[in-house]
Amino acid sequence: MLRQMRERYSPLYFLAALGFGGMSVLFFMNLMHLTPHPETPMPTFESIQATWIAGGFWYRTAIAVGYLGFVTFFLIHLGLLAWNFSEFKEWKKTAAYQETLASNAEVTLLALPLTLGMTVNGFFFAGMIFIPGLWPNIEYLMPIAIVLYGSVGALALIYLGRYLNRVMHDGFNFKANGGLNQLLSAFAFAMVAVGLAAPAAMSTNTLTVVVAFGASVFFAVISALLFFVFLPMGFMSMLRYGLSLANSATLWLSVPILTLWAITFLRLNHGVSTLGLLSGQQEPLVKPIVLFVFLTTMVVAQLVFLFLGHLAMRSNGYYRRFVFSKQELSPAAFTLVCPGVALGVLSFFTLNLGLAKTGIFPVGSFGFLLVLVGAYVVQAATLVLMVALVRNQLLRQSELVSLRANAKVALAR
Repeated sequence: MLRQMRERYSPLYFLAALGFGGMSVLFFMNLMHLTPHPETPMPTFESIQATWIAGGFWYRTAIAVGYLGFVTFFLIHLGLLAWNFSEFKEWKKTAAYQETLASNAEVTLLALPLTLGMTVNGFFFAGMIFIPGLWPNIEYLMPIAIVLYGSVGALALIYLGRYLNRVMHDGFNFKANGGLNQLLSAFAFAMVAVGLAAPAAMSTNTLTVVVAFGASVFFAVISALLFFVFLPMGFMSMLRYGLSLANSATLWLSVPILTLWAITFLRLNHGVSTLGLLSGQQEPLVKPIVLFVFLTTMVVAQLVFLFLGHLAMRSNGYYRRFVFSKQELSPAAFTLVCPGVALGVLSFFTLNLGLAKTGIFPVGSFGFLLVLVGAYVVQAATLVLMVALVRNQLLRQSELVSLRANAKVALAR
């Protein structure tokens, strides 16, 4: 591991921890969507135990892989999070920190609350699948979840407020942008929104659902505003000044944002349905066929962003220089992990809520298995990418490469 980086550090290294946290969630999807839990909206220790006892070889394999992958990657996530906080603390004492605050790269500070949101997710999932008897007491945990996600959101607001205040007074450097760098801000607020939507989806207490619903919508609206402001700004910057090589990975930032928006919508829809049931209304807010159209559209949009970004990175040699070799050292390369995780996660939701639940591809059908295999292919490809990035970007003991120079042009200078 790189140590004592000081001025060579960048907050974008939090994306390494974020990627491993996201991969742990992707393994959790094995438990979420491949094991029955009819009594609860997500798997619990008891539902998984019952499936293990009653299920056959394939169920047990899915459970074992889900647990092993989740534990492994979440522990690595926590290790990288601790490493980042240590390096971040020392970096703030250097002149490089002040330079970052005076440039477009100030937006990279939002990688910190973005990653913390993933950490809260991971602990919540860990509690559900490891602690027996937790679900009957879930209502006591929902206010805690709201406070934790709200605190992460408050930190993101502080960073964003300071950044926008400077940009409004000093202007934005379009020439130095060279990508979709600023979408990191929309990504961070989307993570907070999806976290706050969880209590809205899982609680049966009216006050908890309403508070969580309102807070989630608040941060989701901020995320959407930032996205629809910075996306055209990024394209305008690229069309006028060209795509920066080091910023090429940012072309995929829209992919995880779309996944977080989609899951936020699904959770809020569930929360509204809960309120309807509490008030005596039986009809669901959104019918399954509408969910199919919505989820399929989101996945197709992700594929479009992935395809266009892939064409750009293949043509300019980004993969060769930043991913599969040690030629370049740049923390922005870890941006590539989140899209694979996001596509895999949304594929599971589309498979179960959009295809199986509507009867389009019943469980066990050829179409169902084809989409499931596709989700696993995405998961395997993302694992290969993560191994390459860790080996070539983090496990470099005696580097004299100037990270500071790369960080200034990577993801939001």
